[in-house]
Amino acid sequence: MTAAPRAVLPFQPPRRRRLHQDVADQLRDAILDGRFAPGDKLPAERELAEEFQVNRTSVREAIKVLEGLGLVSVRQGDGATVLPLIDASFDVLPATIFRGGRVDLAMLAELTEVIGPLLLEMGRLAIERCRPADIVELRRLRAIFGDATREHEERARALHDVLVVLSDMTGNRVWQMLARRTHAFLQAEPLREARSRLRRDPGRITAAMDLALAALEAGRTRDALAALVQVIRTIGDTTVTAPRGRSNDHRSNP
Repeated sequence: MTAAPRAVLPFQPPRRRRLHQDVADQLRDAILDGRFAPGDKLPAERELAEEFQVNRTSVREAIKVLEGLGLVSVRQGDGATVLPLIDASFDVLPATIFRGGRVDLAMLAELTEVIGPLLLEMGRLAIERCRPADIVELRRLRAIFGDATREHEERARALHDVLVVLSDMTGNRVWQMLARRTHAFLQAEPLREARSRLRRDPGRITAAMDLALAALEAGRTRDALAALVQVIRTIGDTTVTAPRGRSNDHRSNP
């Protein structure tokens, strides 16, 4: 007697030209949303191919993408097994923060806990090694993110550029690498979407930035550090933290 086919989660037929990437993105989101828990097996390639209305090659390539992201482990003859999120690649992080039209505030708070202290230490070293040309560049960026007439994403990018300038001020190649990796992370499409939904004003740091720049020009290192601490904390605070006992997801109005 033939067993009835197992019901597969309701996915959408992929629309992109690179079908396997669309399939991978939908499966990734299903894993991140907990629809497939750690230890679960993904449906067989044949089932997924039927659900997504693609060929098995596209499904196989999609699962390779998931494997590369550290979301699944694939064993010959045993299919794909979902791994714990903590084993995943850092490249998964943007999608954990924004997917399916919602922002995960709790994940943003966890990210800030990690990068905040690192960026504060980078800022301290940047102040110690600051040159006049650095102040000129910081003022240029301040004029962009502080200009409310500019596009929101242009202003946000200028705010993120401050991280790169600070890293260059340190002269430390590790800080420079870390800042550029963070900058690229902040430009990822899911985070751009999250900023679009949350609409936090990039100009919110202008007052602290002006204090830092004035102190730098006057050679008041301690005052500059106090102001720059606030600048970096505000940059790292990419969204409000979810209140305790409430939902971790921020949903925008239609």
